[in-house]
Amino acid sequence: MKKTRHGKSTPDPEEAGEKERELRELARRLADLEADALDAQLLVTFREARDNGTVPADAGFFLVAHILLAMADEAIPDDPKVRALGKELEVMERDYGLPDEKSWGPGEAPEEWEALSRQYEIACDEARAAFFRTYGEAEMAELFLHDRTAFIRRFESGRRFFHGLPMLPDYLN
Repeated sequence: MKKTRHGKSTPDPEEAGEKERELRELARRLADLEADALDAQLLVTFREARDNGTVPADAGFFLVAHILLAMADEAIPDDPKVRALGKELEVMERDYGLPDEKSWGPGEAPEEWEALSRQYEIACDEARAAFFRTYGEAEMAELFLHDRTAFIRRFESGRRFFHGLPMLPDYLN
């Protein structure tokens, strides 16, 4: 960095060129990674940005939560409890004559199905929280399970840092 006569620093053109080359190399290496490796690298990068204060606290929360939710949602079908409850739901839907790829409208589903569906959603949430804990985010897991309103508030605040306008309620869990 060069100092201007007012004491402010300006980027050295050589330094800027080197940083640009490093960023391009990083982008090239990330493009070559398989999806799981890329997710892991993004998680490391997002944690670093959060933990170093590179971005505001809620923005860091959003980055880490967003990648972990995406990773967890890919892993959820492998959770034994989620898989078992999913199969029970499929059997019940078949027994009640619900056509494939269809769903009941609001208030149309049998009470037994509604109860089982709630159990399924709870199992999915528990699997996501377990995933958060596995990746070292115990506080995030607790917030996700026990104070969803606070989780969504922080997530949305961080999302707005990057994307601006609020999400439509349909997109929030």
